[in-house]
Amino acid sequence: MNKPIDRKKIIHSNNYLSFFIKKENLSNGKLTEEVIDAYYDILSNPYLKYNKSKSKEIYKSVESQLEEIDQEILEKMKNWIKVNIFKLDELNVDIWGKGYLKIFIHLPIEKYECEGKRYLIPNIYNSNDFNEKLGDKFYGLPNNNMNLNSKKPYLENKSRKMKIPYLVNDNEILIQKMFFDYLMNLATLGKVNLYIDDEIDARKTGNVRERDFQGIYMRIRKGKEVEILDYEEITDYKNNLKHRICFNDVLELKDERKADVGYGTYITKKDLQKLLDEILFSKYLKNNYFVDAKDISVKDSVIKENLIISREALFNWIFKVQEYGLSDILNKVSLALIKNSLSNGNLTKASHQFNLRCALEGYFNGGRNMGDIIKDLKVSLEGKLNEEKVDEFTSDHEYYFAIGQLASYLLSKSKSKNKPHSLVNHFINTKSNDVIKKRLRNIYQHFNYNIYGMYCKRVKNIYAMILAYEPEGKINQDMILAGYLHNNLIYESDKEGNING
Repeated sequence: MNKPIDRKKIIHSNNYLSFFIKKENLSNGKLTEEVIDAYYDILSNPYLKYNKSKSKEIYKSVESQLEEIDQEILEKMKNWIKVNIFKLDELNVDIWGKGYLKIFIHLPIEKYECEGKRYLIPNIYNSNDFNEKLGDKFYGLPNNNMNLNSKKPYLENKSRKMKIPYLVNDNEILIQKMFFDYLMNLATLGKVNLYIDDEIDARKTGNVRERDFQGIYMRIRKGKEVEILDYEEITDYKNNLKHRICFNDVLELKDERKADVGYGTYITKKDLQKLLDEILFSKYLKNNYFVDAKDISVKDSVIKENLIISREALFNWIFKVQEYGLSDILNKVSLALIKNSLSNGNLTKASHQFNLRCALEGYFNGGRNMGDIIKDLKVSLEGKLNEEKVDEFTSDHEYYFAIGQLASYLLSKSKSKNKPHSLVNHFINTKSNDVIKKRLRNIYQHFNYNIYGMYCKRVKNIYAMILAYEPEGKINQDMILAGYLHNNLIYESDKEGNING
């Protein structure tokens, strides 16, 4: 409707074989005989519309390739409309409410194709003011994803004598229009991720390609017109990961905390996306890769913030090839989401997220398996808890794991219905071991009313070892989390079968 036949934009059709109008305009006085006459006058003589020199020249070249306007049919259609358009209800035609009324003459499709070209070619360019004629061909600025006008001078190419960004001839612009019409159909169906090689593989958001690929990737969106948001040449896309991701239960959770999680080995991006979506992002990832931040319907602000931080990098990894910087992003995001789950009192969710964090760390950075590290720490710490004399830690890993264990035990003594799991974040977020010990002491004193639990051998041993140890490296957040989320060793029986704690 930016280039209408009816200058008042009451009649929306563009040829004499059809008549489109909003139903409401039949009763609100906007459609008049004068409007109808003016509409058909232009269709009868298109030079009334194409009266500028460049537009006139383009229409003249189009007209020479088409059949003449059938003035007899045009006049019959015009008279029929004027006689019947305001009393169609007498013909049992629904003309009330919102929506469009569309009237067609029953003629061969070739007739419609001819009149379609009569309108399309002179109006297909962004503006005929930008058109140039070289030899017998016209070149102009396409209208797709381009809106060059006096209000957008920044789109001009200021470094050239010809400031128009690019020009194509009438054959190329028709092909381009058909391509963009095709893209619009795909976008309307929600198929917005396109892989283009010998064919076009169009996929909905979150639908991962399973076959290897070399070619062009495009991301589109349906707006007022179809928009191309992303374009990239892909040289070596593979659905299979570079190597396996081992999503194991490194925390050795009890069976009731492991149901339907999906622990195992994963080799494809498709399966990995499912894990990230369901476990790390609470099922908000797949459908929100490109949703505007204000439109993401996530009530939890932490999930939303970390989704926005990481979604572009995750998309580029899963749907393209790029994984540069992804390890650092996932390290930051996964830790924030684990802390958030603890703050919300969801220990089970935090445990699964921690296990996935360990799997991602192993995939990107290698090193010793976290499960093996925790098993060794468990054996070592369990032995020291049962000693008659206070032993000592032999590594920072053991020290921080023990802090998490003791914090978990102390907070379990709270009589509150909702356990304050968020308190563990105070240990993780600080950069000072003195502060960690001070906070641990405060919690220890707060729950010392439980004499039997607070002064059992294991509690005294672990607390004494923590106070005596001075770590060498930085605070290990992962080990504190591992100790906190792991089944608590203080509650486990000693070798003689006695229950402590």
